[in-house]
Amino acid sequence: MSQGIETGQVAETGPGGQGLARGTLRTVDAVAISISVLSPAMAMQLNTGGVAGTAGGSTPLAFLLGGIACLALAFVVIGFSRRMASAGYAYTYVSRSLGQSWGFLAGWLYFFAFACFVPMTMAAVGWLFSDLIGVDPQTWWFPFFLVGMLILVFLSVVRISVTTKVQLLVGVATVLVLLVFALIVTGKGGVDGQSLQPFTFSHTASGGFHGVFYGLIFGVTSFIGFESAADFGEETANPRRAVPIAILASVIFAIVFYVFITYATTIGYGVNQLEKDPTPWVAGGLVPVAEKFGNHTLGKLIEVGALLSAFIVCVACATASSRTLFAMGREGTIPGWFSRTHAKFKTPYNASIAVALVATAAAALIGFGFGKPDVFGSDAFSVYYFYATIGTLGVILVYIALCFGGIALFRRTPDQKFNPLTHGLIPLVGAIIFGAAWYGSVYPVPPSILKSTPYITIIWLAIGVGVLLWLRANRRDAVSRIGSILGEEGGILVEALDHP
Repeated sequence: MSQGIETGQVAETGPGGQGLARGTLRTVDAVAISISVLSPAMAMQLNTGGVAGTAGGSTPLAFLLGGIACLALAFVVIGFSRRMASAGYAYTYVSRSLGQSWGFLAGWLYFFAFACFVPMTMAAVGWLFSDLIGVDPQTWWFPFFLVGMLILVFLSVVRISVTTKVQLLVGVATVLVLLVFALIVTGKGGVDGQSLQPFTFSHTASGGFHGVFYGLIFGVTSFIGFESAADFGEETANPRRAVPIAILASVIFAIVFYVFITYATTIGYGVNQLEKDPTPWVAGGLVPVAEKFGNHTLGKLIEVGALLSAFIVCVACATASSRTLFAMGREGTIPGWFSRTHAKFKTPYNASIAVALVATAAAALIGFGFGKPDVFGSDAFSVYYFYATIGTLGVILVYIALCFGGIALFRRTPDQKFNPLTHGLIPLVGAIIFGAAWYGSVYPVPPSILKSTPYITIIWLAIGVGVLLWLRANRRDAVSRIGSILGEEGGILVEALDHP
């Protein structure tokens, strides 16, 4: 059995011996992390309505296409993870494939995107909890948001292997509830019986191909995080084996599960009915179908599952963001303050606290400032959809960079013959679908405050370019360290892997 922090076994990976606890996560923990960040119960209850708003009766097709893109990316990430383990994940992988400048920008976008998912998911927690206990969600969502953030900080700082056990338990329970729901609906044949129509472009609520690709933004949102085990490569025992298993297991699970659940929901509402008016799905998620074909209790269980799942994914997104900050801080590209780890738990507590504080301020800014509850139904959902869109736009750009980075890495790997199909075409297909999702989310212009989301993403990227230029002019030593540190070899420079 791998030893953990009790033995004081820590990767000396940064200035002053700052490091993470080595070998504290098993393969099952890595799988739990990836699946929990997917947040199946929350994704199906809250994200599917955003897809159905334009994809209508073709919503399962949007999820299938998003899954294909993520499966292509999974092949790329597995190729990277078999060669290196790093808390920096995309930051390190892109640095080692496309170059240090691109790697810095990938890390810059990645921690920003996952930081956006923190206020998004905690806003859902606040709203769902208020609704379940029978108080006004519009009034109480933010107080419960604050309580949730305090719990999040605690869970982010304690030993991460403890957190993953909770994630796994909640994940299994919520998935079982949704499987029961889907089996009941499909068993009864839905409104009009079984059909393959949901897998065509002909039943969208808005513009055929465009309806599906516009809906892809929330479809891809539901898949984001399947690769999160890569963020914990330094804390996982035998990461070159465990991380690929976790990534492949989570993405295959997500494709099968999401397509099955959205198919059941589509026939539950009716394919033709959704083509004419997807509003019931947009407003109610899966619950109306659950109550129609099951009972009121099943609907409530889906809501409870979405609440628990939202909280767990919030913790997972916060930890993923904090570890990217940690990786960038220890290499000196951002203040080293972010690389400090807790003396006992060996978790990046400074980065975790920073993410929590920024997330709280961000939620208040939209919830009580620029949000429009008349458009999204409540301040909480203004926060949810606003930060879901920004975060997904940022992550999609990182995913595209990873796809092209994989092609570049595979071409120059000396001990591996380049395969045009698996090393070229598959990553390219992933990049194309992700590109279509990005395009579909900005054209035509999204409604309300969502129309500003692509500009905010681009502005953040431009700020990152400015920081990079400043580093090149003033901190050339920090630039030279971008993507250089790995954890699985005890913190040595990655060049050692290229010259055994």
